[in-house]
Parts: sequence; structure tokens; C-alpha cells
Amino acid sequence: MDPRPCILIVDDVHENLHALINILRDDYAIVAATHGEKALELAQREPRPNLVLLDIKMPGMDGYSVLSALKTNPFTADIPVIFVSALAEAADEARGIKMGAADYITKPVSPELLRARLRTHLELQRHRQNPAMLDFLTYPESERISSLLVVDDVPENIHELLEALKDRYRIQVACTGARALEIVQGASPPDLVLLDVVMPEMDGYEVCRRIKSTPTGRRIPVIFVSVIDAIQDKLKGFELGAADYITKPFDIDEVHARVRTHLELARLRRFLEDRVKQRTTMLQVSEEKYRILAHRDQLTGLPNRVLLAELLTHAIQHAERNDAQFALLSLDLDNFKTINESLGHSQGDQLLVEVGKRLQKLCPESDAIARIGGDEFDIILERQENMPRVDLLAQHMIDALAEEPFMLDGRCIYVGASIGIALYPADGTSVETLQSHADAALHKAKAHGKGVLRFFSPEMSNRAKTRLTLESDLRQAFDHGEFRLYYQPQVELANGQIVGLEALVRWAHPERGIVP
Repeated sequence: MDPRPCILIVDDVHENLHALINILRDDYAIVAATHGEKALELAQREPRPNLVLLDIKMPGMDGYSVLSALKTNPFTADIPVIFVSALAEAADEARGIKMGAADYITKPVSPELLRARLRTHLELQRHRQNPAMLDFLTYPESERISSLLVVDDVPENIHELLEALKDRYRIQVACTGARALEIVQGASPPDLVLLDVVMPEMDGYEVCRRIKSTPTGRRIPVIFVSVIDAIQDKLKGFELGAADYITKPFDIDEVHARVRTHLELARLRRFLEDRVKQRTTMLQVSEEKYRILAHRDQLTGLPNRVLLAELLTHAIQHAERNDAQFALLSLDLDNFKTINESLGHSQGDQLLVEVGKRLQKLCPESDAIARIGGDEFDIILERQENMPRVDLLAQHMIDALAEEPFMLDGRCIYVGASIGIALYPADGTSVETLQSHADAALHKAKAHGKGVLRFFSPEMSNRAKTRLTLESDLRQAFDHGEFRLYYQPQVELANGQIVGLEALVRWAHPERGIVP
């Protein structure tokens, strides 16, 4: 199926039919009919045409009859119809507009004008069929009162447009291009501009160019209203960004129809732009919430393990560039499990929040504090000149947590902490290594009691690796049949007789030998 919009062209003169087809065939899928009955048949087929170009004078059913039939059939009533006719009388044009035609183009057809009108009405129809537009299209008309700017240096032309439009729109008037630009760029820009071409000092083309060069003006439709009817002038107007071109003398119904069409299209575009901005903002808010969820501890608001890894990466890169040092402190609360179990999880959570706040007060702004899980916090301490030694800062943290109680529901709660310290670059140059070594130092500190701090040493890592390997081998020993059962006799020393035995399990390690 052709994805392009489908245009139904209806004309009984083959030359006219082929002329329209040649203008539109590159951009649209074309369906053609040479009489009204065939046009009605094609309009009701699936897929329906997106727009109908309809001649008026045809044998049998004329264009007015075809339009009436299309508009009274619910299946085809919403298809825009544009009359394309040699009847150039204002009365003919007004009759078509009043019957429900979307537009009226006189022959001979200007290709650029035809393409512009089709683009306008197809876009308008597409927006009208968009479910997102339902709320907008049901707004009371009183809420959509629009303002027009009429730009013309001839008082009679201004008066004619004012008399015709003042009951439906708020009208502003400019007699020069300079004044028109002031209004467009002012506090209350118009919703649409009706612009004469021939004016002294600054012609309409230059006014249009300047309007369209501004962010506000780009959204305002400009309709040229001029006595000039040359194709090259119309083409120039469209190239400058004009929405339409009306030739004087005009029928006021034509002006009403064009103004109504372009105002509605402009409103729909603004509505869509605002909806896109709104959804973009919502998406940005959602992304920020997701970023917070992904990088922040939900209880304390501090960086979590993921963000800590990023902060450590930045700290390493900064230290490499500046030949600097920093310390990673791994802090764990003493007896937090007892506090949590005795006071309840909600009180335990509140204690963690308060601990996080106190740690933030103790650390310079350049440092980072993260809660990486449970009651464990990691702190990145930048090493700067005139700064106390890391061990003194760490001890200050331990003392500050232990000496001043935390108030939880009127209770004074004392909590201590132990700290393990790894230094960059002495104890590691990667995120994983520094975290592992700080954790090893923390375990060593906690093994020596409460309120203890320890620096990492290579022996800690070696012992940890040895223990980890031994634990892994032990788990596999049963599956590999490495356990041996030995019986050890119990002997009565007085007489040397065996009075019992002990059953002992020994581990026959493939590399270590017998492990008692």
C-alpha cells in the first residue's frame, strides 16, 4: 500500500485532470474520476482519500451536488474538499465555502499555490484525526478568540477588513512594515497576520522575512493579501514562509475561510508543541527520578554503591592528572544489629539517617560520603595541603559518633564505629582494589574490638585470599570425596586396655595433604 496521502481528483476535462496529476504525482497517491457518480464511489472505498480536488462544472452531477453528497454521508463528511474551477466569480467561491468546501482555487492553477493549500488542509485533517487533539477540539469557541494584525498602507483596504472581521476577532492595525514588526515582537503578538505586499519603505516580502526570522514570528501564520497575481510573486511569498496568498479584489467569505483554516492549524500546532514540551519535561523529571533511584540511597539520600564507584573513578582520574593522593574509608557501626533489634527497624533506619547527617558535617564539601548497604558507609577523603593526617580525621569521626548521643524518640542512643582505610595509590589504583582493601582493613579493625581503625596492609589481603581459597576448597571437598574417617582408641593408662574410641574426620587435601 502506498504510504503517501491519497488525493481524489474529479474533473470531466482530461487535460485539466492530467495537469493536476502531473503537479501532484511525485508527492501523493492519485485517484481520478471524470464524473460525480464515480467520485462518490471512489470516496467510499477503502482506503478513503485524504482530500478531494473537485471541479464545479461537470455533466450530470456538478461539483456542488458532489460536495453536498459527500458532506451528508457520515463516512465521507470529514474529507476536506477543495474546489478547483474556472468559475472565478466571488459568488461561486462564497457558495462553495458556505456549503462546506475547505478551500477554492481558480484555474489556471498555480502549482505552488495548489501544493501549499494541500499541505495546509492535509496537516489540519491529520491533526483533527489525532486522538490527542480531542480535548483541544472540544474547548468552547469563546476560549479561542484570536487576534489578527492587518498590515496595509491603504485606509480603504484596512477599513474593509476591519468591518468584515471585527465581530469575530480582536484586530490590530499597522500602516507600515516597521510598526507591524513592533507589534509582532511586542508583549501581545497576533495569532495571524494579513499582509499587503506593496507598501512604501518596507514591502510585505521584507516584513514577512523579518517576522519569520524571530522565534515568535515563526509560529505566526502570514497570509499575503495583494493585487499582484503573478506566479513568481506567489512563489516568493511561500519561499519566505507565508501560509497563504489571497489576490485582491477578494470575497470576504474567502478571507474568513483562509483565516479560520490557518488559525486552527496554528492553534493545533501550538497545542502539539506544548504537549511535546510537557511530555519532554515529564520525561526529564522521570529520568531525574530514575537517576536518583539508581544512584542514591533511598533512606539517607546519600550516594549508593553505584554512584560511589563513579565518584571513585573521578577521584582516581583527578589524582592521576594532578599527582595527588586520597583515602577511602570504610566505616561500619558497632552493635547496630542490637540497636535495630531492640528499638525496631524504623528507629534503626532513623539512626542511619542521623549518622549520615553527622558524617556530612564532619567531612569537607569536596569529599564524598556513601551508604553502601546496611550500616556501612564509605568516605572518599581528598588529601590536601595543611590537612590533618587521615588517621586523625578517621579517629575524629569515630569520636564524634561515639561521644555525642543520637536522640531517637526521646531516647539517647550511643553508637560507635570502626573504620578501615585504603590509600591511593599505595593500596590500589582501581575502584575494585581500593574498595576490597578498605573492606579488608575494616574487618581487621572490627576483629580488634569497637571504635578501632586500621590501615590496609598486604598481609590482610593475603590472609583474606588464603581464607577464601580454603573455604572454597572445603565446600568442594565433600563432592570430591576428600574426607577420611579415622578411629582413635581410648586407652586405660593403668592397664593399657582399650576402653573406647573417638571417630575423627580428616581432610585429605589434594595439595595440602592431611588437614587436621
